[in-house]
Amino acid sequence: MKKTLAIVMVGIRQMLADPVYIMFLIGLPILMTWVMSFLPVEGGMYEMATLGVLVMFVALNIITSAGGYILEEKQNGTWNRILTSSTSYWNIMAGYFIKIFFMAFMQATILLLSSKYLFGAPWNQGYFEMIIVLIVYIFAMTGLGLFLAGFLKSQGQIQAVAMAVVMIGTMLGGVFFPIENPSTVIRVIASISPQSWAANALKEILTVGVSLSSLLTPLIWMGAMGMLLLIGGVVKLQMEG
Repeated sequence: MKKTLAIVMVGIRQMLADPVYIMFLIGLPILMTWVMSFLPVEGGMYEMATLGVLVMFVALNIITSAGGYILEEKQNGTWNRILTSSTSYWNIMAGYFIKIFFMAFMQATILLLSSKYLFGAPWNQGYFEMIIVLIVYIFAMTGLGLFLAGFLKSQGQIQAVAMAVVMIGTMLGGVFFPIENPSTVIRVIASISPQSWAANALKEILTVGVSLSSLLTPLIWMGAMGMLLLIGGVVKLQMEG
């Protein structure tokens, strides 16, 4: 456990020391949230667009971080040495997972707080339910990030795949704005996209005040998807060692 926490702390310090990463983690999402604050509140457009920014940037951060960390280790020639060190493989992967999860949760928290206290989002309820949905969503996207990390071979691939996966799941999933008369393809994307499930669940919590029991479907779907992808990614990365 101590080795896992050491991996987490070293990784967090490295990320927070990078101004570009901080800008991507906090600055750009807050700027986008401010832009969305000019949308009309009536009809839920503002809430949905703001939540779209949240789930989009959290997903981008997770996928690029997961792929970037491991790819950097491989390019520096340290990945195999890490896998053959005295620290067990599962401790190493737990450290990566906790590090990515923590930074993503911090980003989501900052975005929600800035939306409410800087830009006046009318959110006054369902904070416990909101935290549960965010935890499960971040878990699902972290699983996806580590899964993709087992297959991507360059920074260019990481950025391209991250943008494609996140944008398709966010835009065609109807996260920012409802899609009228969606085609079969769009309905399928919306039904499997974690971003769509998370954004719609958060909107219901923050605007309608639904209970946690009403959110079992998105929670189970995102949790199951995250678990399968996480197991697949961890096994694939171990096979490469």
